[in-house]
Amino acid sequence: MCKQALIVIAILSAAGVASARQYAPRVVSPHNADAYSMKTFARFPRWRELSGDALAWEVYKYLVDTRTGVFHMNEVLEGRDVLGEYRTVRDPVKIINVYGYAYCGIFGPMMAGVCEDMGIGPARTLSLPGWNHSTSECFYDGQWHYLDVDVRAVFRRDDGTLASMADAQRDASLWTGRGPLFFPNDPLESTRKTYQQTRVLHFHGFNQSGHTMDFVLRQGESLTRWWTPQGGRWHHADVYHEREWLRKLIEQPPRGPAPNHRHFTVHNYANGRFVYRPNLTARSSDFADGVYDAKNVRPGKEGLTLVAPGTGYAVFEVRSPYVIVPVVGRLETTDDDREASVVTIDADGAAAAISLDNGLTWQQLELPSGKATVDLTRHVSGTYGYLLKLALNRSGDPPVVRSLVIDTWVQVAPAALPSLRQGVNRMDYRTGDHYGLNTRVMEIAPVASDRDDLLKYVVEEPADYDPTQKTGRIRGPLVAKVEAPPQTKIAWFVAAGSFRTHQLEAARKTRNSIAYATGRDEQFREIYRADVPTDTEHWHYNAYREVQLAEPAERLFVRYHGDPALNNVRIYAHCLDDDRRSAGPVRITHAWRENDERKSKTVTLDEPGPYRIIADAEPVDESIEIAVPSNVR
Repeated sequence: MCKQALIVIAILSAAGVASARQYAPRVVSPHNADAYSMKTFARFPRWRELSGDALAWEVYKYLVDTRTGVFHMNEVLEGRDVLGEYRTVRDPVKIINVYGYAYCGIFGPMMAGVCEDMGIGPARTLSLPGWNHSTSECFYDGQWHYLDVDVRAVFRRDDGTLASMADAQRDASLWTGRGPLFFPNDPLESTRKTYQQTRVLHFHGFNQSGHTMDFVLRQGESLTRWWTPQGGRWHHADVYHEREWLRKLIEQPPRGPAPNHRHFTVHNYANGRFVYRPNLTARSSDFADGVYDAKNVRPGKEGLTLVAPGTGYAVFEVRSPYVIVPVVGRLETTDDDREASVVTIDADGAAAAISLDNGLTWQQLELPSGKATVDLTRHVSGTYGYLLKLALNRSGDPPVVRSLVIDTWVQVAPAALPSLRQGVNRMDYRTGDHYGLNTRVMEIAPVASDRDDLLKYVVEEPADYDPTQKTGRIRGPLVAKVEAPPQTKIAWFVAAGSFRTHQLEAARKTRNSIAYATGRDEQFREIYRADVPTDTEHWHYNAYREVQLAEPAERLFVRYHGDPALNNVRIYAHCLDDDRRSAGPVRITHAWRENDERKSKTVTLDEPGPYRIIADAEPVDESIEIAVPSNVR
C-alpha cells in the first residue's frame, strides 16, 4: 500500500470516528423522478410497472409538464473542441438535471437517449429539413413511435397507442382532436402539410450517455440549491450574444437563460452553491474525511502541518454533477466573469495549485502568506470540478494551513429538484449509485482536436492520428488508460466514443469498436462493435457501454478502434473508496412559501431513509440544503 494511503488511514484511526461523507446524496420527492441516472429515472413509481405505449406516454407527459419538464431555449455547448458537433450536450441526465433547456437539435437525441437508457426500446433522431426541425422515434412492440418534447407533440390515437412519423405523414386523422399536448404553438393544417411533404433523415446514436449526478459531501460541506436564479450566474456560452433575439431573451430579468415559450414552463434556470469549510485542526476528523490525497501532512493544534521536516501536500477535490458557473458580466466576453469558485486560505509556508485533468498536470496559483482569496473563474468556469493542492514547505518557521474555504457556484435545472405540494410530502433521502454502491466518479474527457491534451490520457500516440481533421481524426486503435484516485478502485465504468460512420447501405462496412482490460497484459474484452442501421444518414454517431467489473480494479484500459474513424472519447470511472464509508449525520433543510409566508423545516438523519414535509397550503419552493456537519471534539 502506498505511503500516502497509510498516512490517511492513520489519521482516520486516530480520529476514532466513522467517516461521515455522503456518496451521491439526493432527496427524492414523490413528485419528481430520481434522475441520478436513467436507470433510477426508470424506477419512478408513476411508470416503473408500465411498458410500451403507456410507459412512453407517461414519460413524455412528465418531460413536457410545466413543473417537471424541459423548455426550449437554444444550444447547450461545453468544452474546447473546435467543432460544435462535439461540444453540443445531448446527454439526457445532464440536460434534465443541469440545464433544463435546449433546442430541437438536442431534444431529439435527448429523448432518444431517454428511451434507450430507460429500456423502453431502441431509438433514433429524425431530421426534418422541410421544417428545420429534429425530433425522435422509439421502437417497441414491433414499430416506431414519434416523441417530440421540443414542440410538445406525439401522435396518440383514441385507444392510447402512439403512431410513427410515417403514420403521421399518410394519416390525416392523427392530426385532429389530439388535446393540448399537441403542437400548441403551430397551425396544425399547415404543419401537417409540411410533415407530409418533408424528407425525413435518420440519425442513429446521436444521443450521448454516461453523466450521472455523482458527488461526495464531506464533513464541513453543504450544497444549497434554489428554484430561482441567484445573482446572474449561468453557463456562459460564447454563442449567446451572436443572435439578437437570443441576446434580448437573456438580458431580460432575471438575466440569463430563459424559455422563449413562457407557457411551456414555470421555471427559468436556477443555481446551487457548494461550500466546503473543514476544520483542519487535530480536534476534528474533517481532514481525514475530506482529503483526496496527502503526503507528510497532518492536522495539528493550529491546522495542517508537516508530519516530518521537509515538504508535504494535501489535495482536495471539487467535484460537482452540475456545471460550475460564474457571475456573468458582458455577454461578448468571459473576461469579466467572476466568482465561479473562490478559495479562501489562511496559511503560512504554503503554495497552491489546481489540476483540471485528475492530477496529470498542475497550474500554480498565486498565494501570498496569511489570509488570501483566489478567484478560480478563468480556470474552472464551464467545468465539473478540479483538484486543489496545498503544498507545505519548511524553510523557516513551521508551515501551517489554519483554514480553508472553497465556495463554488453551479447551474441547476429547477424542474428536477425535489418539489413540495400541498399536504403530506413523503420525501426520501438516498445515497449511492444505481448499483447501491458508495462510489465517486472520475471523468476522462480529452479534447482530441488538441494533440497535447489527448496524449495525456493514452498509452501511446495512435499511429494514424490527425488532430486537424474534424470528421476523421483517429483511424485504427487508441488505448486510453484510467488510474483510480488514491485509496480507491474502479467498480464500474461507462466508455463512450464519438465515431464516424458510413451511411445508408454502406453503413454495413462500419467496424468501429470498444474493448477494455484491467491489466496491461490482460486480453481485451470487446463491449461494443458497430451495427449501424442502413437507413442512417449522418456521418457522426456516439456509442457507449456500461460495464460493472467482477472485481474492483486499480486501473482500466479502454481500447477504441476507429473504422472508419474515432473522433473523441469519454470515460466515466466509478470508484469505491477502500477505507471510507458513509455514516450520518446529515442535515436537510427545506425552505418554501405558503401564502407569501416563508416556511422552513430541518431534519437530521443518521442514515438514508424517509421523512415528511407538510404544507398546509400550496407551497412555492425556494431552496433545499443538504449539509454534513463538521466533526470537532
